[in-house]
This record gives sequence, C-alpha cells and structure tokens, in this order.
Amino acid sequence: MLCLIDADILVYEIASSGQFINDEGVLVIRDFEFVAELLDQKIKEICGECWSDEPPLLFLTNDTTLNRLNNRHRKTQGLEPLVYIPNFRIDVAEAKPYKGTRKSEKPFHRDNIRAYMLNNYECVIANGMEADDMLAIYQTKAAPNTTIICTRDKDLRMVEGMHYGWPCGKQPQYGPKRVDKLGELTYVNNKLKGEGSKFFYSQLITGDSVDNIPGLPGGGPKLAFELLESKDSEGDMFTAVADRYANKFGDDWRGKMLEQAHLLWMCTELNEDGSPVMWEMPDGDK
Repeated sequence: MLCLIDADILVYEIASSGQFINDEGVLVIRDFEFVAELLDQKIKEICGECWSDEPPLLFLTNDTTLNRLNNRHRKTQGLEPLVYIPNFRIDVAEAKPYKGTRKSEKPFHRDNIRAYMLNNYECVIANGMEADDMLAIYQTKAAPNTTIICTRDKDLRMVEGMHYGWPCGKQPQYGPKRVDKLGELTYVNNKLKGEGSKFFYSQLITGDSVDNIPGLPGGGPKLAFELLESKDSEGDMFTAVADRYANKFGDDWRGKMLEQAHLLWMCTELNEDGSPVMWEMPDGDK
C-alpha cells in the first residue's frame, strides 16, 4: 500500500510544533534538527498505520517560494526549471476570493521543512492546482487498493479509494477506511460529515467556510442532508441540487453552480497539456 501524503498539512503541523511562546510571552524557535526528526517520525507513523513498507509520496501545492526551492532541487538533478502557474481556483472564484480569509503569517520553519522534504523524500509538486487535486489524480489512476490518501483534510474524502487521517489535537483518527464512489452522509448536532459523491454534492449546498467558498445562499448542513442522504445515484443528487440552484438564481443557475463545483471538486484526471480536467454536469441531466 503506497502512502500518498498530504504534505501541505504536514508542513504546517510540524512547523507549528517547531515554535512556542514561553512564559515571558516571547516566541521561541526550536532547532531545525528537532523539527526534521519530528517530521521523519510522523511520516514513519503514518506509513505504519497504513501497513506500508515502501517509501511514501509527498504532495505539495506550488507557490512562488516553493517553486524557487524546487527549481534549485531540479537543477541538481539536471532538470529544466518549472514555470510557476497559480492555482486555477483563484480565477474561478467570483462570488468571494478563494481562501480569502486565510492568515498570511507562516510558521518560521515552513520553508525549511519544504526544502528538507524535497531533498529527502519523493515529492509531487501540484503546479496550477492544489496538492489535493494531485492526490485525487494519483489515487484515481492507481490500481484499486494499492494507494491510500493520508490527510486530515475532510475534502479529499470525496475521492474513491482508501483513506487515512492521523489524529491531531481534538481531531480524531480517521480510518484506514475505504470510501466508495457514492459515499454517505451523517448529520449529528447540526454537523454534517460525508464521503464520496454525496459529500461533494452536499458541499455545493453548504459551501466550505475554511476556503471561503459560499455554496448555495441560504443552504446549510440540514438542507444538504435532507436533499441527498436517501439518493442512490449521481443523477438523482445532481437533479436535487440543480433544482435548488435554479430556484435561487433563475436563468443564471448553471454558471453559479459550475463556479462552486469547480472550486470544490477534487480533480481526478489531467488534460494532455497537464491542466486539470474540470467537473462537468452529468450528461442528459437538467
């Protein structure tokens, strides 16, 4: 079982552990040797929980800083430099800026860890998209049950196949577990959790506040659950959600729904030029 590790999340988790506020209120930065050892141990633990005895693949989302680090690494390997391409979702988002509420401040060791990853692990750089997309693409094209997506990001649970999420703070361990294509939804205490296609369609209703994606105006977890929990095909789910968009936006509903879908969908294949294949409305529906 090959571990496909969401290194974006791992970078921030480990980098945050590499600093603390002391009793005098002063920020203290730990030595990088401590941080690197923490990273190596975490990756070892993840692979152990997923029954993997082969080196993992680490997935990182490209940015201008990582592109410089990666091109230095590529130069040592005799490879051509990679031209940085921004995440396509930035241009897709019209209702609200994509990830517009994220804090700009980064942990001190963030780039040190990413450079360490490039030099010590096999890394996949998601250029023009996100690590989430490349994780989904690799898992989708692999033979069934030969790869496992390892991340604490719930969004990737819309992707069919094996999944694992390591525990952190109040966030419990998830899996290892197989997610089927249709998936399922649960609704408890006004909180919606889901997997597979049902989770994707539920997000078209609820949006994703973490990434500043609004979803359907007036939509919420209860509505999403009531609309989708009993559906047993993608066509039925699409029709239920499309009807809500049509009622809300009238003749503009297709464009509004596509915007949300392109922001939320984890791309599962690439075009010949390496760009992601975008989500399309099911043929013959609506």
